[in-house]
Amino acid sequence: MNKIFLLIGVFASLFAQTLDINALRMAQSKISNSGYTNASTSNERQEQTRIKVDKPINPEQYLVGPGDQFLVNIISSENVANYTLTVSPTGEILIPSVGIVQVNGQTLSSSIKKMEIAIQSLNRSAKIFIILSEIREFKVKVIGHLQNPGFYTITPVSRVSDLYEEVLHKLQSGLNTDQNTDQNTDQNTDQNTDQNTDQNLYPEMSRRNIEVYRNGESIQVDLVKFGSTGEEINNPFLQQGDVVRIPLKEHLVGIFGGIKIPGNYEFIQSESLSEFVELAGGLRPDADSNKVEITRFISSKEKFSFITSMSQADTIIISSEDHIMVRYDQDYKRQDIVYINGEVNYPGVYAIEPGKTTIGEALQKVGGFTTRADQTKIIINNKSIAKIPDRENKRILLIPVENRSPEEKAYIKARMLTTKGTIESSSLEQAESLMSLPLVNEDEIVILENFDYIEILGGVLKPGRYPYTTDITFDEYVDLAGGITNTATRKKFIIKAGTGQRLPINKTSQIENGDTIFIPEKMEYNKWIILKDILASLGQVAALIVVIQNALGI
Repeated sequence: MNKIFLLIGVFASLFAQTLDINALRMAQSKISNSGYTNASTSNERQEQTRIKVDKPINPEQYLVGPGDQFLVNIISSENVANYTLTVSPTGEILIPSVGIVQVNGQTLSSSIKKMEIAIQSLNRSAKIFIILSEIREFKVKVIGHLQNPGFYTITPVSRVSDLYEEVLHKLQSGLNTDQNTDQNTDQNTDQNTDQNTDQNLYPEMSRRNIEVYRNGESIQVDLVKFGSTGEEINNPFLQQGDVVRIPLKEHLVGIFGGIKIPGNYEFIQSESLSEFVELAGGLRPDADSNKVEITRFISSKEKFSFITSMSQADTIIISSEDHIMVRYDQDYKRQDIVYINGEVNYPGVYAIEPGKTTIGEALQKVGGFTTRADQTKIIINNKSIAKIPDRENKRILLIPVENRSPEEKAYIKARMLTTKGTIESSSLEQAESLMSLPLVNEDEIVILENFDYIEILGGVLKPGRYPYTTDITFDEYVDLAGGITNTATRKKFIIKAGTGQRLPINKTSQIENGDTIFIPEKMEYNKWIILKDILASLGQVAALIVVIQNALGI
């Protein structure tokens, strides 16, 4: 009798599994015929999904909610069923021929496990594969003294920094739109322009004092520290139902000196000196860790300073508006260098001892001159010296030209011919005398290439560039240029290449490489204009004579 009941039970079980498989098959057929889902549609949707994540989703931390989409693959002995299932607004997921499974607020791993149990209750022998195919979107509330508070759309893989950038982008877009609108309304009114500028000035949003309210608790968010240390606790993922408060930036703390990233940073409560130094990039190698000066307010106007060290930094709490100065050694591994360029064998940047290394010694380091070097012309420049203001030059330039003294005019002329901080040789003797001069930091030595030429300009028939040789006289150079023209004056000058000075030609004049021979030409004039000027002047003199005679009663 027992064997009969056992056989009846086995047949009943087999019959029930057959019905369950048929039911799943029928459900899939109906869904496919209605256009609800199929394998190809699922693939297309998966390809269209482009959610940006910073790392793979953790199934033990991801919380499922309305809008999440799953791909369900059921393989049985007689059929393969594929479903694309979306969590309903009430947090439930409907599995065809199985029923409703509540997944809202459950972790991803827990939700998949619940769906597998529900399916296996109808077909224990089926193989079940479930993945999260699309991530939902939801809204969180952003509050604070902002121009654009309200609800913002995010995803479960969005962090506070993503939301912050969205709020900032909306704020900047709104300001640009308002500015363009105001300018188009009245572009010609200065008063309106000033008002628009004031309206567009809006306090900066805080990045270090952001709060996330979740389930009755407050989570502190510090995006600056997250960027510095990478600690995710300072930039958590957002969840559905969160309220994010972004205040305005108010209090600052300044840190300067031997610090890698000096500047003003936003103040937060209960931050130690060591944490703040780390936020600013840490100490530089030249910093003196035993000499950290902190200036602190004890009232709205009174303040005091004290010296501390980094060994006590963990116990020192930063206060609002503190000024921190980390002293550093100015001479720490300082390299004093000169730049040597031009026609030398090994140009480059070389280390020197300021005030000791001479120009000659520096040129020995670079292997001396090349065969194309002009050894008579050495230029020594220093950009740091050139940046020092020439107050005398500025003073004279403020004076109208007609009111300047001859000495002031001469100074302006001399300054225009010589760059501040520069010395340039114009002869071999002068170049040799420069070899004993000491160099200073940031000096630049330039050796020019040799071009044997002079220029002849002005009242000659063939002005231009001519080869330079030491045995040719002034008259011979003029003859090379075709001789003097009829319009040439009797004056003759040499403009020195090294100094730009204009010197009159005489028997002792020496023409050097690069010099310019200049012969002025007579000024062209209109005789009729000169006649009119003479007549006008005579008329003025006659009128003056008449006035004097009348005054004297003659």
